[in-house]
Amino acid sequence: MHKKLGIILTAGLSLLLTGCSKVSLSTTAKTYSPDEMVAVVKGHTANHNTVTYQIDNGTKHSVKVHDKTFVIQVPASDQQQKVKITVAHAGQQQQQTVTVNAAKKLGNYQQIVQKYNQMVVMSKLSPQEVQTLKTASALKKASSSPNPQLMQQMKQVQQVEQKVQQLQSTTKSEQLPAQFSGIHNVVDNSAYTLRLNVQNGNLMGATMMIPVKSFKDKAQAQQFGTAFALFSQALGANGKQVMHEFESKTKNQDKTQTTSKTIINHGIKYSIGFSTTELYVYITKG
Repeated sequence: MHKKLGIILTAGLSLLLTGCSKVSLSTTAKTYSPDEMVAVVKGHTANHNTVTYQIDNGTKHSVKVHDKTFVIQVPASDQQQKVKITVAHAGQQQQQTVTVNAAKKLGNYQQIVQKYNQMVVMSKLSPQEVQTLKTASALKKASSSPNPQLMQQMKQVQQVEQKVQQLQSTTKSEQLPAQFSGIHNVVDNSAYTLRLNVQNGNLMGATMMIPVKSFKDKAQAQQFGTAFALFSQALGANGKQVMHEFESKTKNQDKTQTTSKTIINHGIKYSIGFSTTELYVYITKG
């Protein structure tokens, strides 16, 4: 009798333990859309510390599980993406596949880089030096016959061109990298941080993070303002108009208020968010 009771208890305990270790996996939706630079995929699982995921059969990644909940951030892309999520325990495995919708691209990254980096260099020149460069082409096509005035102008052109070459080197920390893929901070200084998302050669989104204290520093505020306006211009927006609207929407902002504000200019959307220490500008295609 005692032996039979022991067998029953052992079998019951085994079933209980098996039930406790059962693999479970679920997501809050089957299809997600990007918001700003990423799509946030959320789900639930029990008895697991991590969840593995794979985007379009690419490299496998893992995220930690907190209170039976996991969050996966999928970079926005101009193509639809399939995300395979997996949990495994004691020889058991459970999988879920969700879809992330394609998002609108801001433009070809190489073209934007070329425009922006050139404007960064040009912004360091005086109006007179810019004008000298504009007339350089005409001067080079001019008659080669001796002309003191023409020779003097050509000398000025050469001096400005030399300065441009120097600036291309000294402004590297302000320029965007020529080759880039994924989500990374590409410019990071005391005035602002610029984070980009590049997928399949296309710029999908950008985020500018500005410390609130930098607005109290005239030099840092000007540094951010110039970069913000130039970047907007490189995207095809009107940099001056965007900067004017930005100043208007943030001028009397209550530092305790976190509600976002939006600017749309030439199809470019700027979502402005606030915290007690930083201001965020999320830039996407409207």
